[in-house]
Amino acid sequence: MIQMSWRATLTRLGVAATVMVVAAHATAAPVIGIQIESLGGGYAGYSASQEGTANPDGSFELKGFVDSTTYGTSFNCDWSINVNEDPQITSTFTLTNISGVTQTFIMTVTLPIAAIGPSTVQGGYFGNPALDTYGDPIGTRYTDANGNSDVTLNTIAGTPFYQALVNGILSKGLGDFAPDGLNANGGPGIYASLSQQTWGTPIPSAPFGPASGNMQIRWTFSLTAGDSVSTKGFFQVEPVPEPASAVLLGLGLAALAAARRRA
Repeated sequence: MIQMSWRATLTRLGVAATVMVVAAHATAAPVIGIQIESLGGGYAGYSASQEGTANPDGSFELKGFVDSTTYGTSFNCDWSINVNEDPQITSTFTLTNISGVTQTFIMTVTLPIAAIGPSTVQGGYFGNPALDTYGDPIGTRYTDANGNSDVTLNTIAGTPFYQALVNGILSKGLGDFAPDGLNANGGPGIYASLSQQTWGTPIPSAPFGPASGNMQIRWTFSLTAGDSVSTKGFFQVEPVPEPASAVLLGLGLAALAAARRRA
C-alpha cells in the first residue's frame, strides 16, 4: 500500500513536471524587430517590427529586402531572422553600400523574452558556417561589388562587429578589425572571407545572470562605397535549472519510466 501511494505520488510529480516543460514551450508568435541605420554620406534608416511567420519546426521567421528607393539612397539589404522559444536568434544578411562614400552601419535585431532567472547560460557565433560552391566556408564575406578592385570592412571606435545583448546589457562582443580593417584588392569583384568566430561553446555555456526584457544581436561596421558584406549571427540564452526543480523533474521522469516498465 505504501509502495502504491509512493508510486502514485511520483507519477503525479512526473506529470506535473512534464506539464511544466510543455507549458514553458507553448508561446505565441513573437514580435520580431529589425532596425538598420546608415551614417556617412547622408542618413538612411529602416525598421520593421511584426509577428514572425511560424515554421514547421516550431521556430518563427521574418525576412525582407530594404529597397533604397523607399528607404533612402545609402544601402540595400537582404535580411532574414529566425527565432525560437529557447530563446535564440539567427540573423542572416547581405548589405550593399550603394552610396558614393564609406558608410557606417548599425543593424539591431530584437526579440522580446520573458524573464529567465536566477541565472542563465549563453553562447553564439558570427560567420556563416555553410560552404560555398568551391567547398569553402562562407564565414563573413566582404565583396567588391562596384568593380573598382578594392573593398574594406571595418569596425568603429572599438565597438565589436557582433554584439549579443540582453535588455541592453552587453553579454558578448566579437570582431574588432580596427585600425586597418579587413581589406581585399587585386581585381574587379574581388572578395575575401573571415572565418566563423564563436563564444560560450559548447553553445550555450557562458554564465550570465538573469535575463529579461529582450535579447538582441547588433552589427556595427563601416563599408567602402559600392561594396557588400554578408554574414550570419546566432545568439542563444537558456536558464540554469534550480537544484530543487532539477530534482523534481528527475523524480517525475524516473517515475514515469518505472510506471511504463510495470504496465
